[in-house]
Amino acid sequence: MIPFVRIWFLLFFEFIHDPNLVVIARQAAFPKAFTRERKLNFQRTLLTILDVGRESSSLKLHRLYLKFKVGGAMTAVTQQAFSKARAQISELPFKHLFEKQIEAEYRGAMGRLPSRSESGWTYLAVDGTKIALPNLPELVKKYFSTGAGGKSPTALGSCLYDISNNRLIDAIFTHVNDERSCAVSHMKRYAQLRPGDLKSMFILDRGYPAISLIREFESLAMIYLMRCKTKFNCAVDALPVGCDTTVTIKGSEVRVIKFLLKSGQLETLITNDHEHKAEEFMEVYFLRWGEENVYKLLKNRFQMENFTGKTENALKQDFWATILASTMLMVLEEDVDVRIRQEREGKGNKHEHQVNRNIFVGIMKDDLIYAMTSPNQLTLIRRMHKIVKRAKKYTCPIKPGRTVKRAENKRKTPFHHNHKSNC
Repeated sequence: MIPFVRIWFLLFFEFIHDPNLVVIARQAAFPKAFTRERKLNFQRTLLTILDVGRESSSLKLHRLYLKFKVGGAMTAVTQQAFSKARAQISELPFKHLFEKQIEAEYRGAMGRLPSRSESGWTYLAVDGTKIALPNLPELVKKYFSTGAGGKSPTALGSCLYDISNNRLIDAIFTHVNDERSCAVSHMKRYAQLRPGDLKSMFILDRGYPAISLIREFESLAMIYLMRCKTKFNCAVDALPVGCDTTVTIKGSEVRVIKFLLKSGQLETLITNDHEHKAEEFMEVYFLRWGEENVYKLLKNRFQMENFTGKTENALKQDFWATILASTMLMVLEEDVDVRIRQEREGKGNKHEHQVNRNIFVGIMKDDLIYAMTSPNQLTLIRRMHKIVKRAKKYTCPIKPGRTVKRAENKRKTPFHHNHKSNC
């Protein structure tokens, strides 16, 4: 394994064995939870929830039992016992593990700092997604609703994605349908990770532009690039195609760039950056598509909305476990892709190759939790190496500029034909 990936997982292994993690995890109603050593202790409960396979809980428990029984450390556990155990912990251990790993990475504790573009910039995408929840009265009462008659409880998930490093660095699960407030929270979190950074650009879609959000960026001295709808501002709408000019909106200076896409559609971007050239912004904005692929990973590959429980606590556990599992996949992909490039160097392939993510998710479902049950760090690295070695056999070509024609009549379905599970 490459040094960065090895250090990343060694630190993660250290964090999940930290005795203070159970203190963070306990629900207020269960202050003495996991004080006794039982068949299903805190660590095994944590790993069972983190198991990204979306089978029934009984199958996940059986798989964990098979992994632990080799050393004679565990006997079979019932689904009822698991439900009782998970009810005693909150989503906080998963959120804590995710945040600790990101903090360590972005502060250079893993042997390197996150990379930037050749010009020294970091490009960050912010976007939200609706998360369908089980249709239960207590969830309908607390969460906002979508669908006919507004009876389908829905949560808002929002992510901050570092495009330059292929990394989720912040996430939010909330009952309030307010993407702009989530964006402000992401900005403040990033300021903690990289205080004083002046060369990071937040890229946002057309649902975000508002003078209130623009002023938040100004107050935090951060750079934004937003796509605008028509009628956002009369002065912006009046500008001609091909313009690159500055207008003042309620006291805030905004740079406006307008251009036509190949489809003939008008694109309007606003920003407070004056370093990039006008023609660069179209390419920079399209980098935001990387976050759409992240949501495809979360919602289709890891089946985020296929929850393993129905309580609000279980939903939050599943959300943060999926965020953590996807981050682990992205880190491992670095190692696998390096090996694939090395093996294909000089072979004259038309395209570069990368790991087949569909198959890699399946491999993680099979082997990741087994690696995390390792008795020591040396065994952990050996098992992680086997995961990488197995995954590098399955590759797919990287085809730049590949597009799929957008369908005019959209069907609302959780599994779109472009995201087939058998491809």
